[in-house]
Amino acid sequence: MNIQSALVLSILKQWRSYQWTQQGFGFLRTKIENVGRIHVWDSSLATRYVSSIHTHPWSFESTIISGELINQKYLIGQGERWQPNYQSQCIATGEGGGLLNESKAVCLIPEQPELYTAGMFYRQESSEIHRTIAQDGTVTLLTRPQGPPLEEATVFWPIGTHWVSAEPVPAAYYNVQRAIEYAIARWSAA
Repeated sequence: MNIQSALVLSILKQWRSYQWTQQGFGFLRTKIENVGRIHVWDSSLATRYVSSIHTHPWSFESTIISGELINQKYLIGQGERWQPNYQSQCIATGEGGGLLNESKAVCLIPEQPELYTAGMFYRQESSEIHRTIAQDGTVTLLTRPQGPPLEEATVFWPIGTHWVSAEPVPAAYYNVQRAIEYAIARWSAA
């Protein structure tokens, strides 16, 4: 087990000592000062009807500590041959965030899905459109360059539906306990 994995496992085993939020894309998260953020993926925590396709306000690196995930990137189709299939809108990110401007119709084209398993990592630029599809119990460590916090990103949702916020909220004790116990059990079984 490497140092990152040992640190994350130690934090998960002492989860009561950390503040956890529940993010509407289907994961718990906690910040580790000067390191990054731990994500514990659990699809039962996803906000109903949320679209998880988005950009980020900053570039980042994500290390898969245990489990596996698919990082699905998208391109925007340019020109008349591409019929709009999503609405796009800028948001203020984080707690208290929300829509900032008018939405516009775009055509999202999925790229080849990228599969990542325990021990692997990927880099994501802030402007890249993506969504994460993680197995329940997957644990990731997200790190990003230091710098001024940016607070805007872009979200996408299918035409004919409406935007649903994935804003983080304080996580319920039961949800944290259940999701982390499952993640540790999966990790130990691997």
